[in-house]
Amino acid sequence: MKIAAIKNHPAEGLGYIEEILRNLSIDFEYIEAYLSPKLVDADAYIILGGPMGVYETKDYPYLSWEMDVIRKSYKEKPILGICLGAQLIAASFDCRVYPYVKEIGWKNVWKVGSHEAFSSLPDKIEVFQWHGDTFELPEGAEIIYAGDIVRNQCFVIGKAIGMQFHLEMTSELIKNWVVKSDLSESKKVEILRNSEDKIEEHNKLCEKFFKNFLKLI
Repeated sequence: MKIAAIKNHPAEGLGYIEEILRNLSIDFEYIEAYLSPKLVDADAYIILGGPMGVYETKDYPYLSWEMDVIRKSYKEKPILGICLGAQLIAASFDCRVYPYVKEIGWKNVWKVGSHEAFSSLPDKIEVFQWHGDTFELPEGAEIIYAGDIVRNQCFVIGKAIGMQFHLEMTSELIKNWVVKSDLSESKKVEILRNSEDKIEEHNKLCEKFFKNFLKLI
């Protein structure tokens, strides 16, 4: 089994998913789309986040390549799209992706649908968010988790899973993002303090979900 992870920015990798894959002795490879958008053969794809918007394909032409990969693969191979990756899945079906409410930090989302990849996750989960865009759902997609302010948080279409939030976060990743951000000092302190208490449970959620995701292969 091999997993290919498509990176849109150097700072956004697999995070805790790397540890899960190593513990399971599963091979994985990064595709740095911003340097060379060249697909490798794999059993599943993970499309990671980035600070750009789906609607900025003129500045980031590799985003169009990723949407083409999704359209060609989503019926046959599992695809996990995280944050920007979720928005790319939606956009690949000609759904609108647009600036909306900024969600940064720890937020609750609620299960409103069912899918085998989420069967072992509770009805309410607290997840890490870092986004300012949202998206319309593709026709035929099923929403799995919804939020109070930004409703479309997680959906499934074919073998593709779009996840607006970040289950892959580690303490190190959160610290790197927060320190380099333009957030206020009080907001930075709040996120880092909350993360100390929440990251262990968050990693457990990630492991439960991702082991289910691997069963889709």
